[in-house]
Amino acid sequence: MADPIPTGPYGGLTATQLIEAAKQWDLYDASTEGWRPRPPFYAEVRYENWWGSGATLSQLHELAQNHGLPVAWVPPADVLRDLVKADDAHHAKLAVLTAAEERIRASCHREIPELHAGWKEDYAVTVRHVMAAWDDGHLLAAGCLALAGSEDLMLEIAEVERTRGAYKPLQQAAARGLSETPSPHEQVVLTPIGPLFTKYMPEDNDPIPEALSRHAVVHRMPLEHFNAGHCVVAIMLMVSLLREMEERRTQAEVSWLIDIGEYGEEPDSEALD
Repeated sequence: MADPIPTGPYGGLTATQLIEAAKQWDLYDASTEGWRPRPPFYAEVRYENWWGSGATLSQLHELAQNHGLPVAWVPPADVLRDLVKADDAHHAKLAVLTAAEERIRASCHREIPELHAGWKEDYAVTVRHVMAAWDDGHLLAAGCLALAGSEDLMLEIAEVERTRGAYKPLQQAAARGLSETPSPHEQVVLTPIGPLFTKYMPEDNDPIPEALSRHAVVHRMPLEHFNAGHCVVAIMLMVSLLREMEERRTQAEVSWLIDIGEYGEEPDSEALD
């Protein structure tokens, strides 16, 4: 496969052209084609863990939309490839996750942001407790803490204010299609949130949703639903959202430093707050 991105500043591409060029690389499969350098600027429109997975943006979006699977930042490319190739039944997707638990756990560890000046939230500390529980073999405890700790992160990433009716705009943000946003890859971060809030009222004898359901876990805690696969999903979601928040914070820092003409200098954390 030839590198489709032309030479020159920014490859001489507009944002739309960059996205189109990246699509030509979505089907690159490192497992069959061997290692090769990532094309310039590919990471601007695709997450690092997608490179070499052989999965298209649409396929990844479907995993997030239909199965509530976080696919941004984690899991690693080989697991994404297996998820795409697996049968479309939800239990088949979960089987891929449980079989790859150790690789996913390692991927989550790699993507957790470092504690640094500027963090005022407890997120980075909480996710370390999540991973410590997982490392010690307490997957259910890790999944519960991750699911509980992800709500504020969802609101933060979706830019939805916490109010009594916050869940509806959160669902609406998660339901946006790839064509409805200028940054389709970033939309995929939000997409797996949608199935979490599928209507479920135990008092009405509603059937438990197939994909991970926040309502089912909080209101009933059925262990057949909050199984090992869904615990892994909950942890991946927290890590994915936290890593995305860190990425956006870093981008804001860079933009701020460029604006004041000090890019490359050590940022003043107090000025950024």
